[in-house]
Amino acid sequence: MTDVQPGYDAMAAEYARVLPDPFQTPLERGAVDAFAAHVRAADLGPTIVDVGCGTGHIAAHLTTAGFSVTAVDPSAGMLDQARLAYRDLSFTRDDASLGSVDLGAAAGVIARYSLIHVAPEQVRETLRDWAARLRSGSVVLLAGQSTDESGTAPFDHAVAPAWRWHPDEVVRALSDAGFAELWRTVSRPSDGYGRFPEFHVCARR
Repeated sequence: MTDVQPGYDAMAAEYARVLPDPFQTPLERGAVDAFAAHVRAADLGPTIVDVGCGTGHIAAHLTTAGFSVTAVDPSAGMLDQARLAYRDLSFTRDDASLGSVDLGAAAGVIARYSLIHVAPEQVRETLRDWAARLRSGSVVLLAGQSTDESGTAPFDHAVAPAWRWHPDEVVRALSDAGFAELWRTVSRPSDGYGRFPEFHVCARR
């Protein structure tokens, strides 16, 4: 797994300053809220795991919506910012392997712009591991930078090595792991936000 900690530790305060809100676009909010509705409908309990929680905004949003959020991130610096902003929430240092997390108790997993830092073949292994540990009916939401070309492609992320995924490749990786696609969105850069298209893909175990 790519070691993202040093870069994000160094940039954590800047991330908190530049990105004070949980969502940059209404579509992002809509995708997360739609995911939350699927988790609620699954009736598997209130626990959602936020993978790569960063400064804690999405964990706080989902907590306000009534969920119990297990928020993890490999960067101690980002977790420091999250704890400063959301003193009533709990944050744990962990990576996408979720070794500290009981996925069998989770009803949903959300990974927004975090699996981009995991090499594609390892993402596939990670998804297979999640599927083996999650209960049937659990819901996942993945988001990241997209590409119009098939497959995956590395790109020059400012903080750490990263990969873009074509949405079809995301769905293929999820399907191979044991998840069924529920829906997807693809958005284009606009109003100076973002360099690449971005995807959200929601799937059920």
